[in-house]
Parts: sequence; structure tokens; C-alpha cells
Amino acid sequence: MIKDLQGFEGPIDMDFMVKQATRATSNNGTSYLSIVLQDMSGTLDSKMWQITEADVETAQPGSIVRVMGIMGTYKGHPQLKINELSPVHEGDVDMSRFIPVAPVQIEKMLETLDERIASIEDADLRLLTKTILDKRRDAFSSYPAAVTVHHAYMGGLLYHSLSVLDLCLKAQETYPLLKKDFLIAGALLHDIGKTEELSGYKAASYTAEGNLLGHIALGAMIVEEAGKALNTPKEKLTYLIHMILSHHGELEFGSPKVPATPEALVLHCMDDIDAKMACLENYLNATEEGSFTVKIPWMQNAAFFKAGKLDK
Repeated sequence: MIKDLQGFEGPIDMDFMVKQATRATSNNGTSYLSIVLQDMSGTLDSKMWQITEADVETAQPGSIVRVMGIMGTYKGHPQLKINELSPVHEGDVDMSRFIPVAPVQIEKMLETLDERIASIEDADLRLLTKTILDKRRDAFSSYPAAVTVHHAYMGGLLYHSLSVLDLCLKAQETYPLLKKDFLIAGALLHDIGKTEELSGYKAASYTAEGNLLGHIALGAMIVEEAGKALNTPKEKLTYLIHMILSHHGELEFGSPKVPATPEALVLHCMDDIDAKMACLENYLNATEEGSFTVKIPWMQNAAFFKAGKLDK
């Protein structure tokens, strides 16, 4: 595992997944590969200085490769010098070794998803939500919620969506004025655009549509197209699409609209806290007790204290 290579220097012969691979040119004019390798425990920067076209073909993002090389450090960080690279057939390996997965089994989450959809009392919203999620079920249940920041693992999109929904339902118990059916539909569909924004669960990256349009716009388009095809009443469709368009809360964070309904406000708040807590958990896991995390760019550059036991 990559986590076990921390501090190790010497030869290795291991299998990894290629997360990213970039062909570049060195100062002497020769081509080399800069490759980010991954397994379920983390990522590892590597360089292959002498390459062939076969090496370039082998090092495709998402592929499993056998790597022979020398572990070392560069500017204080672990780096692998690759000497040999060869393809590994996916059928010969357990993919769970290479792809971080959600903490809840996907099959179990899908059961919960179906229960939540069935609980929508409004027939128009239930049909709209079910139609969209049935069509995108494989992607919705396997894609990460982000490339790096939060829930960046297989099943992360579904896990995050269900977590946001649970938070929204708890808020509705406290504030009965909230429209429960719209909270369910909005929470489940708020990130549906990520099924087009991202390339998949293996070595996730942004698609051309993702870079050009972003998941908020893509999600609104998906819901609008499905709603029109199903003859969803315009008022309901507009109300739901507004929740999607405003779920990042502010224009500077990518939302073309700020929340203007109670349900949109709650969805934004719950999406924000779930993403931030997932991000914070990653940093805390890499921090010693009694110390502060590094400054976290996605949380206003704040550093957070990791306390030990406080009940002594």
C-alpha cells in the first residue's frame, strides 16, 4: 500500500492504478512521463524518465499497472522513479485495492435511495426524481462527489447526497414550514450534474462539459429536460430547479442564483456542512492529536485543532 511507503527508500515491485499521466519534455529535450499513482490508501507522485510509446499507452488514467522502480524523495516528498511499467488485466486483481470506496456498501445505499424516492408524496416530484435517478443509476451510485476535495471515492456522490438528505430531513422536523417533498427531491438531485461533470469513479477527472458548464448548470439542464418530457407542472419544476441553481449559496462559489426559498436555503446549508465536514475529516486524519491541521484552502485557509481525550 502507498501509505506503507512513507519514509521508505529502495526498490519496489508493486501494482497501482494510474490516476493521472502527463507526457512532458525535460531540459535536454527528451520526453518523460509524470504519473500520479493511487491505491485505496492514497496517491504517489512518480516519474519515468526513459519512455517508449508503449509506456505512454500503458499509463492511461484508470488503468492498473505493475511498476518496478526506486522509491526516494524530492523536495521532502516521496517520489518514485519508475524503471519498468507493464499493464495488468483488471480481471486479475481486486479493484477495491486501488479505489477508495464509500463507508457504506453501495447496495445498501441504493436500498435507502429507493426508500427515500418512494417516500415522496407528491406524484409529480416522485416520478421526476425516480425517472432521472433510474436513468443515471449506475453513475449516481459509483461516481465520487468530487475529484479531490470531499467524498472523492467510489460511491461518494450517492453517499453525500443521502447524507445531505438526512440533514435536510432533520431540519424539517424542527422547521415544519419546510416542504418535505422538495427537500427530498432537491437533496437527491442537487449534484446530479456531476454524472456529466466527472469522467467516472476510476481516476476521476473533469469532462469537457464539466469544465465548460459545471455541475450546477448541467444539473439544472438535466432536471429541466426530464421535467418537460414528463409534463411536470411548471411551478413545481421551477421551484426544484431553483434549489439546484442556488445550492452553492453565493455567486462567487458558482451558484448563478442565491437561495430565495426556505428549501433552497436549507439545502445549501446542509450541502455546505456535509462537504466541509468530509473535507475536515480528511485533514484531521492526517494530523497528530494536540496539533493543528495545515491551513485548508477550501475552508477559508483556516487551521483546525485536533484534540485528544478531553474527559480526563
